Amino acid sequence: MFQGIDIDGHIDEALKYDDDYDRIRAAGYLLAVLGHSTVWPGDLERLDDHLERAIELLSEMADPESEFLELWEDEPDVLEAVRAELAELEARLAGEDDPEDEDEDDDDQDDESGDEDSESDDDEEDGDDEEE
Repeated sequence: MFQGIDIDGHIDEALKYDDDYDRIRAAGYLLAVLGHSTVWPGDLERLDDHLERAIELLSEMADPESEFLELWEDEPDVLEAVRAELAELEARLAGEDDPEDEDEDDDDQDDESGDEDSESDDDEEDGDDEEE
C-alpha cells in the first residue's frame, strides 16, 4: 500500500518547521497510527527520531504560552486533542502500545491466571469431595 511513498521524507518535511501546525498534527497522527515496529512502512531506524521530534513539537504547541494556542484562542478541545496525541506518541516511543509487547504481556497474564485457576480448581475439587 505504501510502496513508492517516502514516508520518512514526508514526516521529516512535516516536522521541519516549528510553526507548521497542521502538518505537525498530521504527521503526529500518522506516527500514532502507523508508528508500531510491526506496521511502520518506513525505515525503522528513523522511527524513534520521528517520534521524538513530533513529541518535541507537540509539547511546544501545548505550552500555555504557545503561538499555536493563541491562534486557537486557548480552545480547551484543541489543547485536549494535542495532549492526547502527545500521550499516544510518548506511549509509542516507550513501546507501551507495541502489539508484540501486548502479546507477551497477555501470555504472562495467562500464565499467572492459569496458576491461580489451577489452585482454585483444586480447592473446588477438594470441596466437592468433602460434600460427597
